[in-house]
Amino acid sequence: MSHRILILGGGGHARVLADALRQQGLAVAGYSGPQDSGELLPGIPYLGPDQVVFEQPASDVQLVNGVGSIGDNSLRRGLFEAFSRQGYTFMAVRHPAAVVATDISLGEACQLLPGAIVNAGARLGDNVLINSRALVEHDCEIASHCHVASGAVLCGDCRLGEDVHVGAGAVIIQGVSVGNGAIIAAGAVVTKNVEPLTLVAGVPAVTKRAMNEQEGLEEYRR
Repeated sequence: MSHRILILGGGGHARVLADALRQQGLAVAGYSGPQDSGELLPGIPYLGPDQVVFEQPASDVQLVNGVGSIGDNSLRRGLFEAFSRQGYTFMAVRHPAAVVATDISLGEACQLLPGAIVNAGARLGDNVLINSRALVEHDCEIASHCHVASGAVLCGDCRLGEDVHVGAGAVIIQGVSVGNGAIIAAGAVVTKNVEPLTLVAGVPAVTKRAMNEQEGLEEYRR
């Protein structure tokens, strides 16, 4: 029996994923979220709040995490963990225009969007998002729940801890490690290791402040 594909979330990121799935010849049954935003794409209706998914047996559906992030990955992670605890599984999404080496390792629910490049030996954990035109070079290791935003570049042998956000157009040079929960601001050039729960910005990147998760989100948006 084929599984019905349901997307969690109804914003712009969810629309990109719906389009990627269609380009793979896959049908999306609908989407859930806090509000009805109309059809996600033609023929993809709103089903109701996320609770409606729990009304369907986990064996009958596959989920797609349609929530994006702009510095705070906690909502994406929270959805993934809440549904996983109830036995639901998440699909990986690989846009046909993504370029992916044959020997990489991908965890559950990874998303590789248009123009993304993931080169030889890279290892990605669960629920990782590699956004449009981002580059993950050879032998990088990206832990679960990270977001590498549009146009960002991770040079070879980089290490990202869990919940790291790499902003649009940022560059992390080869061999650099980034600690759990850190935020790399858009356009930053990171030339040395980044401590956990730290915001760095600039060219070259410097530490702006240490933070807890909520403070990091507020700082990133200023």
